[in-house]
Amino acid sequence: MTPEALGRSLRAMVSTWQGWFILGFIALQLAAPLHYYAMRRDAHDERFAWRMFSPMRMVRCQTRFTVDDKPIGLGSRFHEAWIKLADRGRFSVIEAMGARLCRDNPGKRVVVDLTCRHLDDEQEHWGGFDMCQVPEL
Repeated sequence: MTPEALGRSLRAMVSTWQGWFILGFIALQLAAPLHYYAMRRDAHDERFAWRMFSPMRMVRCQTRFTVDDKPIGLGSRFHEAWIKLADRGRFSVIEAMGARLCRDNPGKRVVVDLTCRHLDDEQEHWGGFDMCQVPEL
């Protein structure tokens, strides 16, 4: 397609409300991932990433919950998919699990310990506090 033909096609598209709608929709689709990368607080959440090239895909985490200092089995309380996402270090899932445990155990101390190991053997740790008082990692 020649530049002149492309220019004519673009002018024809923006001359109608349908054309503006299509262009706006495409712009929104391009801008949504940019918002995600600029505003994310959880490095383990890669919904818009090219996961096959990401080292975060290989991060393994160990999530431990306690209620009043007693360890609890997550398998009896949460779906397997939630547990797998927690083991990938997804903060939003772990926080939702903590909120549910707080709701199910009113007045008790719910503590989460999250330890993640990266490919280079570096470890990171989050949590260690009462999720009912501080609901975010």
